[in-house]
Amino acid sequence: MNTQNKGARVENVKTVLMINFKHFFEKTVIGLIEEMDIAGVGSVLAKIDSGNGAYNVIHGVDLTRQGSKVSFTTINGKRLIKDVVDSITINVGAGHTEKRPVVGFRIKFAGTEFDNVPFSIGNREANEYKVLVGKDFIKQLDALIDVNAKNIADDRIGVQYDTNQVTV
Repeated sequence: MNTQNKGARVENVKTVLMINFKHFFEKTVIGLIEEMDIAGVGSVLAKIDSGNGAYNVIHGVDLTRQGSKVSFTTINGKRLIKDVVDSITINVGAGHTEKRPVVGFRIKFAGTEFDNVPFSIGNREANEYKVLVGKDFIKQLDALIDVNAKNIADDRIGVQYDTNQVTV
């Protein structure tokens, strides 16, 4: 391989490395507990759960199914009627399962609005946080989780880098 071709390959490798490095360090960072605004519910603190492979969960009790709709009482005693978009069977522990309706909400999170975000409705009375955010939504955010932080979703990791300093 001549010197000119080797130099071009090194520059290509530098470019690929910097693109990947830049992508990693320009992600939104979210804490373990974050505030989100849910249409019809208001501002709530949500627990981020990267181990939750199912839908996000919102607290709901007194569920009544009415055809393709479900009515339920949720956070702060608000009564909602929502279209059911799916259902899911959840393993709630000790070999017990629970079938839950899934509804869509418009939410604002980390400074961005999202439409039709799916939430299963489950009784979270015993839980400190009435909303649980699962890994599918975290993937959609393309975010990193700082488990030691709370309410930092609008922050970004800031890194300065120089493409001339890459060693291959």
